[in-house]
Amino acid sequence: MTPTNWPNPERPGYPMFPERDGKHVIDVDPEAPKNELVYYWKAKQQIWVEYDHEGPDDALEGYDLIGWSYIGPVLTPTQINEMLAGERERCAKVCEDEYEKSGRDFEYLGCLSCSETIRNLGAAP
Repeated sequence: MTPTNWPNPERPGYPMFPERDGKHVIDVDPEAPKNELVYYWKAKQQIWVEYDHEGPDDALEGYDLIGWSYIGPVLTPTQINEMLAGERERCAKVCEDEYEKSGRDFEYLGCLSCSETIRNLGAAP
């Protein structure tokens, strides 16, 4: 394990979203092809385990992590939708903030329309 291949180089061994339990893809041997495996992060204990049902007694030790390369979290469809909705909201807010900064009344309807369109991008057709 090297600090540069983890989401936060200052916290090697910690996944993205360390405050949440979840599955993560790890490349256990970056030198060999197809060595990506799914491991489980237990947020409460801040540990890695091989199987979801395992507890602290089954935690992987530091030497188990040697050579690991972090690939990323395994996201559920709900988590993906939440992330996309958050991104749409940030984009819509940029439109509204730019209108506020411009001070031009004629841009008002265009900015509101654009913001609403962005927010509704994830809605079913």
